[in-house]
Amino acid sequence: MSGQVKPSRRKYHSPLRADQAEQTRRRILESAFRLFAASGYARTTIAAVAEDAGVSPETIYLSLGGKRGLLEGVIEMAIAGAENRASDDDAWWAAVAELPGAGDRLAKMVEYSCAILARTRPIHAVIRGAADKEAFAADLGRRLLHDRLTVQTERVRTHLGAHLRSGMSVDQAGQRYVVLASPELYYLLTAELGWTADQHRTWLTALLNAELLGGR
Repeated sequence: MSGQVKPSRRKYHSPLRADQAEQTRRRILESAFRLFAASGYARTTIAAVAEDAGVSPETIYLSLGGKRGLLEGVIEMAIAGAENRASDDDAWWAAVAELPGAGDRLAKMVEYSCAILARTRPIHAVIRGAADKEAFAADLGRRLLHDRLTVQTERVRTHLGAHLRSGMSVDQAGQRYVVLASPELYYLLTAELGWTADQHRTWLTALLNAELLGGR
């Protein structure tokens, strides 16, 4: 026995390969977004998404785990936005924190929320449409609601907490924010009643200002 120990193999990480994989994943999710929005969850197939994205069905299963993973990935992509840059997000909220007035900070919070609502409107509609027959879609909808409530309550605490109207707790304000800035209400006003995005944002800002800050 020689006693020699074989050197361990180093894992090779290729930034180029990782970037290509991320681009492929993004292309798949963009195709899924279009097809889900056009045809709904039930009628959209993995084969159709693969053909639209120019990949094999196996690539979708390996990268996203199938149709459920596609829907989850699509809503996450829509929430994050096109570039998904955490640094830009951090800079936005740092700038909000520097604004002197609670009303100004609330207006920027609403602007941020409305941008997400505009991006996610088609996919929230798909999730609601699938929830009647797909338990996982109902669970996804509940999880997204919980996430919104957690995030918005903390933002209310950070940016508005000391200025809430008399008798309004942070938790109550967070709940009201999430209800009034909900995907369901956004869809009703913009898709069903024909409001423009600017009309919705102006209305929501004034309503939340009165509800949370007492109209200050």
